Amino acid sequence: MSDGFSSRKKTILVALNSDTPDKSPKGYVDEPLLPLIILVNNHPDYVTTSSCSGRICTYLEGIEESGVATHQDQDQEKEQTNNSGDDDSNTEVSQGYSESTSLAAVESTKRAKGGQWLYVSHDPVDIPIMQPKEESDWVISILFGPEAHRVVSMEESKSEMVDMVQSQLVYFKFEPMILHIEASTPTAAKTFLNHSLFSGYRNSGILPSAKRTMLAIRSTLKLDTPIAFVPTATIGSSPPKIHLMVSPTYLLFLLKLSNDKFTLNVAQIGRFENRLKGHLYASSSNDSSSTSNSPVTAVPISGMSKKKGDQGDWEDKDARRERKRREGLEKQQAAARTKTAETKAEDEAEEAMPEKSTQSQNEVTGSNINK
Repeated sequence: MSDGFSSRKKTILVALNSDTPDKSPKGYVDEPLLPLIILVNNHPDYVTTSSCSGRICTYLEGIEESGVATHQDQDQEKEQTNNSGDDDSNTEVSQGYSESTSLAAVESTKRAKGGQWLYVSHDPVDIPIMQPKEESDWVISILFGPEAHRVVSMEESKSEMVDMVQSQLVYFKFEPMILHIEASTPTAAKTFLNHSLFSGYRNSGILPSAKRTMLAIRSTLKLDTPIAFVPTATIGSSPPKIHLMVSPTYLLFLLKLSNDKFTLNVAQIGRFENRLKGHLYASSSNDSSSTSNSPVTAVPISGMSKKKGDQGDWEDKDARRERKRREGLEKQQAAARTKTAETKAEDEAEEAMPEKSTQSQNEVTGSNINK
């Protein structure tokens, strides 16, 4: 373990336990991720550098100086922004890390380009029971926030040809949990990545960096779709109208779908925690001594027995399939042996019963003769 990693981890853990708000808009770690973050940081080989438990949001694109909407992949930008200082370890240590800084950096960048977050929620949206007309007004007021008064329905829009590709777009997004982690070594990073992939985080990977070993843990639950636009010709007006590309009914459907994805997201986080407890810690022989001086309050780690599939005895897909087949065959053979033994016992019992019956009958007959 390098001194640089140890120093950076110490700085991060001190910041996590500080009462000072971090750089995110919320100012603190998302509560659903606290157990996972503590679990990861209690391990000697890992430390979290940024995180988001998941969110539902709507985002209005920014405009370049040329007047063209900025069509950028926000997830890619988030990743690049979060790791822009990877090669300057001294600066990173002096400034420290805090959770959820990725979101803050992205929002700052987007505001600089004229973009705007219209709505952000890190929890499922509570959808009340409403009449159809109320649903329309409600969903627009929720998703477009302070800009709801600018929204024009599809029916109200003029039937003129609009170049939507060059227009300023509004996106509806569901973004599942994302977790950035620094590992002490490439081997440790590979171990963590294997457990992440096994837990369903298929979009995870090791990020390139000259001086540090970074991981991004992400799932495939993402939802990202355009729902409205601001025509290029009206961008200079005050304020330009936001034209819906879909119906309010469809917007409500997107919210309900995202709520379902939130449920899956939380369940996946729970399975990931259990995987790390049962496998990652089992492969570490010095985790208790390495975390005893950790500024983060340690939590009880249960279920640490070493299991098949753990790193060091890692199984690929084919090996796991073969093991499952072999175990299934052994169970079938054991069941067959048990069945054979039971059948044999029943046969022996049935063979003994007639002899006992004949003996009893003879005793009765002899008794009658004596009489």
